[in-house]
Amino acid sequence: MVQSFHYDIPKSDVLEKCRNILIKLDYEIDIYATESNMLITRPIQLRRALRRYDYIVYLQVNDRIQVHVAAERSIFKRGSQSTFGGDNQIEKQAESTMPIRLQKKIYQPIHRGMIKNNFRPNKISK
Repeated sequence: MVQSFHYDIPKSDVLEKCRNILIKLDYEIDIYATESNMLITRPIQLRRALRRYDYIVYLQVNDRIQVHVAAERSIFKRGSQSTFGGDNQIEKQAESTMPIRLQKKIYQPIHRGMIKNNFRPNKISK
């Protein structure tokens, strides 16, 4: 899950602007590395019925800004599938594709913040 944006300001200013955008959206910055032009947020939890998604936002600045979301899905097993009081009640799976609705919930506020700061979205993102 990636979104790309183009920028017209000096590369040294881009990461700071992106950091401010994420802070305004209530993300906590875990790693902020100006020497490698990247930042990573602390894990955020989204709850959805019996599933919980933990995700982080990874932002890399090169010739364009790339916003990545890495997610992990926690599934609460039913009583018949888990041991009584054991640690096996929660199954964790790496999630390469989150449901579209959850992706929009994450990406739309970031997208709006980037547009407000004059970063242009890339037409083709994969």
